[in-house]
Amino acid sequence: MADFNPQERVKKMVNAIKAEATEKSEQIKDMAAQQFRIEKNKLLNQQKERIIEEYKKKIESYTIEKRIQRSSKINQSRLSKMQARFELIQRLKEEVRQKMAKLIQDQGVYKELLKNLIVQGMIKLLEPRIELTCLEQDVPLVRSILGECQEEFTQIIKRETTKDFKTTLSINQSQYLTEKSGKPILGGVVLSCANSRIVCSNTLDDRLELSLQEFLPDIRNGLFRK
Repeated sequence: MADFNPQERVKKMVNAIKAEATEKSEQIKDMAAQQFRIEKNKLLNQQKERIIEEYKKKIESYTIEKRIQRSSKINQSRLSKMQARFELIQRLKEEVRQKMAKLIQDQGVYKELLKNLIVQGMIKLLEPRIELTCLEQDVPLVRSILGECQEEFTQIIKRETTKDFKTTLSINQSQYLTEKSGKPILGGVVLSCANSRIVCSNTLDDRLELSLQEFLPDIRNGLFRK
């Protein structure tokens, strides 16, 4: 019992407590530092992901905007080309119209053209009675070829079908052709029957429009080669 030293024992206990406290403190510091690093990395990763996402959206938005701009330029170019084509075709149409107007100044040429237009319309309608509407100044010319038209029509039907079929033509003198789309009609005729319920327009203007539509692909290929 003589070796027992209370002070030494207390000192050892204090030192043991201090050592344990120091160890616990270091553990707590290490845990805190580790948790700090985890939270820091987590925050950095979140910020990094946010920044990456923002840049992705900006890049996507920029790409879409560029595509829209490119598409808009392409569309504008196409519209410009379409407008240029339309204007050129309209000029071509007007040139043909003017040449046709000069051509029909020859009464012999116009008379033969009128006869063909009337007979074609008669074949299309195939009715026993057909009324013709023409320009007022063309009435004498049309009247002069009524008999020829009727005879030629009868011969064509006989030749093609072996049937006898006659059509009587008359001229509408209560109404005349005047203009279309704000322009004077060049000439030709409009054939009608069944109290005007059935109509076949064979004016020069309509035939010009039909011809233009028919040959429009060839005209485009000729004028606008790729």
